Amino acid sequence: MQTQANYSCIVFALGLLFASCGSQDGARSALTGKVGAAGEIVVVCDEGVWNGAPGDTLRAIFRQSFPVLPQYEPWFDLLHLDPESFDRFWKPHRNIIVLELADRVDTQIPEVKILKEKYAREQLYVVGKAREPAALAEALYARSAELLSAFHHIEVERYRGLIALSANEVIRDELGQRSGLELTLPRDVRWAKKLPDFQWVDRQLTRMKGGDNHDVQQGFFVYREPYTSEEQFSIQSRLRKRNEVLKNHVPGPTPRSYMTTEMRYTPSYEEVVHNGGFASVLRGLWRIEGDYMGGPFYSLTVYDERSAELVTVEGYAYAPFFDKREYMREVEAIVRSLVWYDAPNPMP
Repeated sequence: MQTQANYSCIVFALGLLFASCGSQDGARSALTGKVGAAGEIVVVCDEGVWNGAPGDTLRAIFRQSFPVLPQYEPWFDLLHLDPESFDRFWKPHRNIIVLELADRVDTQIPEVKILKEKYAREQLYVVGKAREPAALAEALYARSAELLSAFHHIEVERYRGLIALSANEVIRDELGQRSGLELTLPRDVRWAKKLPDFQWVDRQLTRMKGGDNHDVQQGFFVYREPYTSEEQFSIQSRLRKRNEVLKNHVPGPTPRSYMTTEMRYTPSYEEVVHNGGFASVLRGLWRIEGDYMGGPFYSLTVYDERSAELVTVEGYAYAPFFDKREYMREVEAIVRSLVWYDAPNPMP
C-alpha cells in the first residue's frame, strides 16, 4: 500500500530529525531519504519466515482495521525486507521488526524485545527470536497488543514533536487564558469560534491528488461541564453531551445543518490515564445533519480538579479524497498534548 503523497513534507521533516544518529558500534548515519513513510514498518526476515506463521501473525496484528474510519485502512503498512538487504541505508528506518529463526543458545526460549533508538533517534526497533516458526508466532501473538500500542504511540509522539517545532504560540496562549488548558497547535490554525463555554480552532489545508488541489480540514473543540458523577464518563453521557454541544455551536454549510455523531457505525470507547489522571477516549465518525459531509473524530475527556469540571478536547478530520489514518494520528497527537495552562508571570 502506498503512502499518501500529501505527507511527504512530514517524512522529510522526520528525516531531518533522524539525520544524525548513533548505532551501538559508534557509526553515524545521515541518510535522511531512507527513514520511511509515516505508518510504515519494515519487517526484516527470511522469505520463509515472512510467508509462514510469524509473517501471518504480524499481518494479523498490524493490518487490523484502524479504529472507526469511514473505510478500511490498516493500523500499519508492512514492508518485507530480506536480511541481506538490511544495510546501512535501511537501519535508520523509523519502525523496524527483525525476526530470527535459528538453533542457538539465545533462541532456546522464544523472545520478543522492544528497543528504542538502536540506529536512529525516535526509532522503534523490535527483535523476535525462536527456534521454530510456531514458537516465534506464538511469542509475537502474546505481545500483539503491546506491539500495536508501542508503534502507534511513537507515531503519535513524532507528530507531536513535529508540530511543536513550529507551534502557534499566539493561539496557544489565548486558548490557555480562555479555557485554562494548553494544546500544542500547528502554526497554520485559526480561530473559528471563541465563546466562554466553547472554543473552536480550525485548520484549512490544500493537498494535491490526481493533478488537482483538494481541501482538507482539521478542527479542534474545547468545552467544559460541571462534574456531578462518575456516570458522566460513560459512553452514553459523552455522546449525549457531544451531540448537544455540536448542535448548538458547529453549524454545517447549509441552513439548519449542524455537526453530530454518525451512529450507523458504533463509536469506540476507552478508559485511559492522561497526565496521571483518569480520562475517557471516544473514537467515531461525525456527519452533518442536513448535508452530506462527514469524517472521523477523536475525543478526550478529563477531570479538572481546579474547577471541579470535566474538560473535553476533540479533534476531527475532513479529507474526502484521501486516506485518513495519518490525519487522525496527527489529530490525536494534538488532542493528547493537553496540559493545564499556567499563565506567565507579569513583568515587574
